[in-house]
Amino acid sequence: MNFDKLNKWLTLGANIGVVLGLIILIVEVRQNAAISRAALEIDKNNLMVDIELRLATSTASSAWIKSIRAPETLTDEERIVIDAYLAAILLQWDNLFQMEYADLTTRKRVEEHISNVAPFFFGSRHAQNWWRLQGPGWEGTPMLEAAGPIIEAVDPDFLATYLDDMLLPAPDEVAAP
Repeated sequence: MNFDKLNKWLTLGANIGVVLGLIILIVEVRQNAAISRAALEIDKNNLMVDIELRLATSTASSAWIKSIRAPETLTDEERIVIDAYLAAILLQWDNLFQMEYADLTTRKRVEEHISNVAPFFFGSRHAQNWWRLQGPGWEGTPMLEAAGPIIEAVDPDFLATYLDDMLLPAPDEVAAP
């Protein structure tokens, strides 16, 4: 009789241990997913910083400005430079779509990021033309489905207007109150 009671208590204890183990495992898996999300977000931001800083170099920025102001005058070498930056942006976005596929982010978050970034990379006639040439290569992917309409909706004069709007009047041109 004592053996049956002991066996029941041991079985109950084992079952409680299994349930607690499962709860701990679920918490740990969720923590790992959160850490993965954070690491991937940091990687995305680091890539964005790298793209921006490389674009700020003399050669790259000259080609970039020419692609905005006078794309018809771009040399083959300058077109390759611009191609590399636009391709890097698409690959960054593709990384976000891969995060979505792995349930580490949502489509809404991916589309918000693309909507925020697209004008600053696809807001020129050259970049819009580049996308028209690249788009078919993304057929059947989230890039064409989600990013395509966002890119196509970007004003092709956005960057030229943005650069103009960044100009401040000379101090002597500022009207006194």
